[in-house]
Amino acid sequence: MSSVAKHLAQGLEVLSETALTSLRAEGSQWIASTSGGSVFSAGAVVLTPPAPQSLALLDTGAVDLPPDLRVRLAAIEYDRCLAVMAVLDEPSSRIPFPGGLSPFSGPLAWISDNQAKGISPVPAVTLHATAAFSLEHWDRDRTESGLLLIEAAREWIGPRVREFQVHGWRYSRPRILDASPCVVASLRPPLVLAGDAFGTGGIEGAALSGLAAARAILEANPG
Repeated sequence: MSSVAKHLAQGLEVLSETALTSLRAEGSQWIASTSGGSVFSAGAVVLTPPAPQSLALLDTGAVDLPPDLRVRLAAIEYDRCLAVMAVLDEPSSRIPFPGGLSPFSGPLAWISDNQAKGISPVPAVTLHATAAFSLEHWDRDRTESGLLLIEAAREWIGPRVREFQVHGWRYSRPRILDASPCVVASLRPPLVLAGDAFGTGGIEGAALSGLAAARAILEANPG
């Protein structure tokens, strides 16, 4: 999933695993502070985290949003997802080509064969729980929830799992989206919110949202 972004980022300075703690406007610049104490300035900002996290970041910097815009952003809602990454003793021959399927019933929403997809050198699968299962089990023991999902996947992954990990995505998939492909929160200096919760949603919608955000910034700075 990250290969396109890595290709587009060639020649750019990219900082990963860097947590922002505040974002504030100062004259014609945005000032971003990180948990490590670094400070960055920029003439324009595009925010693509889940909407609640973007709002929290803006609140830390006392960024004043119009009330109607804040209501729009607060109306965006997300499904949760519990995900299991399991290493198998042997490759699964029951997951159809090209390496993924969506069960029609039960607690699983998605099963993928990571070795068949070419992203794992050993037999391994990823299991995504349904939104209903994830919400019901969110505050329960993750290992127990993982075992339930593995058991539900037996007919596709076989009986032997060598090891597994469970991860919880609080903001997995937008359930209620904003109709606009992006939202311009400020023009001077430009601040645009974008991502898969805007426009049509999904990975395609996220790409279109990014393009819309770029156009909005260019229009705000025609020079």
